[in-house]
Amino acid sequence: MQLHLAEFQSHLAAHDARIVVLSFAPLADLASWVPYFRDTFVAPHLPALQGTLFARTRFVADPGLATYHAYGLGRNSRLRVYGWRVLWPYIKWALAGRTIRRPRQDPLRRGGDFLVARDGRLALAHVGRDQADRPSLAALQAALQAA
Repeated sequence: MQLHLAEFQSHLAAHDARIVVLSFAPLADLASWVPYFRDTFVAPHLPALQGTLFARTRFVADPGLATYHAYGLGRNSRLRVYGWRVLWPYIKWALAGRTIRRPRQDPLRRGGDFLVARDGRLALAHVGRDQADRPSLAALQAALQAA
């Protein structure tokens, strides 16, 4: 998602929207990843969002992949996962001295962004071409309006 954009944050707040991060990692792994993600990627670079972003977010473990499969997510090829579009941010982070954790789960799992309306209707479904592929701000705003 475009969570780093202030405009998107204001749309989330205006619609009283919530974020659910669904992970295929076991609960213990997810519980250790959330503080790492917050402290490494959110706090230093988006300090104004740290409180509001995490207040609107719930992290859910789905190690059995039931929800993952229900939304039609699958696996990517190694070329898509380890292509320049995905690797470039990691290269920049490594050059900046950031610690990068090795994946403990299947890195070929395809990600997606979904917006579910309060009535349970799927207002947006975006299955990523690779790990860097996210819906546009315009698509997210339109889906929030329609929801």
